[in-house]
Amino acid sequence: MIKDKKNALYWSELGMKYFKTGDYIKAIESFERAIKINPLSSVSWSNMGVAYEMIENFGKERECCKKAVSIDPLDNWAWYNLGVAYEKLGKSQDSILSYEEAIKIDPQDSATWFNLGRLFKSLGAFKKAMQCFAEV
Repeated sequence: MIKDKKNALYWSELGMKYFKTGDYIKAIESFERAIKINPLSSVSWSNMGVAYEMIENFGKERECCKKAVSIDPLDNWAWYNLGVAYEKLGKSQDSILSYEEAIKIDPQDSATWFNLGRLFKSLGAFKKAMQCFAEV
């Protein structure tokens, strides 16, 4: 691990350590420090969004993931996480669009195909759901 506390990567790695132990508040604080040093780190924004998801703050999750995709529109995990945030907020159409963006970037990502299929199934779009599940 990087030891330099002035390095954004130090704080991002620390955030992931806290995340893995389930201390999501400290993870968020660490990601915030990383972002303060490097506000253009889409990974830190996206990871902070997932940490907010874990404490069920889906509005903040969406905000962080939107920032991540605005910084790096080719970050498929940021799009995936944005899709999850929209889904948790009950915004199915926005979630579908986000999952579809993630799939455009990485058509082999089975987690995104699965979530998209599950979402289509919940909306009664069974044919679309089966097409997605076939990609898993």
